[in-house]
Amino acid sequence: MSASRQKDAVESLQAWSQWVIGLGFAATTGCVLVLQGGAEGRARLFLILAITAFALSLLCALFLVRVLATLMERLPLESEDGRPRGLEDHPLGHGLTIGRLARLQSWLLALGGGFFLAWVVV
Repeated sequence: MSASRQKDAVESLQAWSQWVIGLGFAATTGCVLVLQGGAEGRARLFLILAITAFALSLLCALFLVRVLATLMERLPLESEDGRPRGLEDHPLGHGLTIGRLARLQSWLLALGGGFFLAWVVV
């Protein structure tokens, strides 16, 4: 992957993560306001689960934006043998890669949306 393609990938992932930050903050705030209004029983449980998932997705997005900002300074990314490396496989430590963090962020956002829909249905 060339340096310009790596830069485009980083910028695209940053834009997506910034969007997730805005959406996650709005969704978390909305769910908290509804919860304070007096939800009970299963509806309360689904709201708490939605808040948790949205907040965790928000934290992943914040971390990812921070990591990608510092990564821009080190482009082009190369593997140990000097060949260009894909952005998704770039290690962050302890087995975590940018790709895994991005998937976790998206998965948690979708999970929060699912819990929110479960609250609506209940």
